[in-house]
Amino acid sequence: MDIINELPEKRFNELDDLLAFISIYDDDNRTRAYMEMLNQNRRKIKNKVCVEAGCGFGLISEYMAQLGAKKVYAVEMNPQLFQIARQRLCQYSNVELIYADILDFKPNEKVDVLVHELFGQMLYDEDIYTLDRLQFNPQLVLPDKAVLMGGCINSGELVDETVTPEIIQKLNGALVSGLFDDEEMELTFPIVPWQFDKCHYDTICDISSQEGDLLYMGLHILHNEQVICRAGECSNWSYIWTPRCGNRFSLSFKPSSRGTQVFFDWLK
Repeated sequence: MDIINELPEKRFNELDDLLAFISIYDDDNRTRAYMEMLNQNRRKIKNKVCVEAGCGFGLISEYMAQLGAKKVYAVEMNPQLFQIARQRLCQYSNVELIYADILDFKPNEKVDVLVHELFGQMLYDEDIYTLDRLQFNPQLVLPDKAVLMGGCINSGELVDETVTPEIIQKLNGALVSGLFDDEEMELTFPIVPWQFDKCHYDTICDISSQEGDLLYMGLHILHNEQVICRAGECSNWSYIWTPRCGNRFSLSFKPSSRGTQVFFDWLK
């Protein structure tokens, strides 16, 4: 979904985030995986103080309230999303909706559980960096790990009358999402990991042992070392594609005022 007409920047950003959450919740596999993760940790949520960072429509905060959390802080900075979440969550006495950036949120009590979904398609390319700068220290983070994975394939297995070999070569140096249908691809090697308090914003990856002239990347999201959601299964996270131009590449992420900038280069 895209906004077609010109709008003031603030209004555009608010509605752009709103549309992004619609696509997130439309991803049934992703939503189901998150709810199952919460259910598996229901004993750690019951009677505990919980925070949802960027609560969006409030579905996760609502489920934590239903699981018996002592208190749920549903934190949201987008005014459009805040209003939607307020309508959903106003019936729960154990939920407090906070209109704030998660970076500015400082609760007056210990936080037991933090739930988030701040991953971009390339792991760090949205807002996951904010968890490095929190003003509180949760005892449990859900999910607690993610890895940007990679794979290589011969482009001849995927090209068609539209995406031809000539088209692919013109994409040298560009990381492109959705270039091919997101059927499940085998992701065979790690590129860059994330864990709470252990961010890696720069990496150099050697793929000399891999065969294929097309590099693709995809996200694995884990908790307790078990994959709960991955690119290909969850439509919210597409595969990223680029023509292979060597055996080593650098990938770095730089947080900015809105999201994160991604820098990618093939190395000689």
